[in-house]
Amino acid sequence: MNEPYYLAYEKRYQAVYSAGAERWGHSPDDEVLYHTLKSWVEENHLQGKSIIEYACGEGACGVILSELGCNYHGVDISPAAIEKSKKLLEKYPNATVEVLDMVKESVKEKFDGALDCMGFHMLVTDNDRELYLKNAYHSLKENAPMLFFRESYRKDGTHHGVVNSVEEWAQITGDDYKTPQLRQVRSSDNGGIVEVLVPFVPARAKDRNGYIEEFKNIGFAVEKFIEMDVSISISYSASIYVRKAVR
Repeated sequence: MNEPYYLAYEKRYQAVYSAGAERWGHSPDDEVLYHTLKSWVEENHLQGKSIIEYACGEGACGVILSELGCNYHGVDISPAAIEKSKKLLEKYPNATVEVLDMVKESVKEKFDGALDCMGFHMLVTDNDRELYLKNAYHSLKENAPMLFFRESYRKDGTHHGVVNSVEEWAQITGDDYKTPQLRQVRSSDNGGIVEVLVPFVPARAKDRNGYIEEFKNIGFAVEKFIEMDVSISISYSASIYVRKAVR
């Protein structure tokens, strides 16, 4: 059985850690991430409530949400990232993480809120994106909010047709997902910069209308769509605030 293309993140994490780097993804010290999550928690009265994060990576959001008084559960398909997040979150008794394929598997619990931080855009086929959103939707209590933070975004020029496979997406974009790319990451030893070859992971940006249509088709009500400033993490992105609509 072929492994899903988005499992390439596991290989990326392994390569980064083998090179001596502390982390690949977001840091708990990211000021924009912190203030965004703080406002979201306060506006939705999520302190003391349960929040699930999909594609949680190395646990940066888990630290922030735990510090804000939330009960946190993170899931990710990468065992290497989950091990890293477990160590980062071990001092927070109300924080847990587990390995989970968010496209093919679902959680049994219902949560008061959900978060996706640069995860959704890593799914490129229409089927995977739909299954993922359905799993996220059904993991939420009625009227619960979900935040999609820093999703890859284009004002125009995005592909509006159906994508059935990662191979088809590679033909559309012309991107090479087989040849590793040289990237710079911060060392865990002295804070210096190390170079590492990492797999180029597929990603699919959409424009405003494209994202909104996807969310509404699942049953989410879209409340805010905010274009984000350029950051180290991503050049063009948007944060999208949705809610599980009461039917």
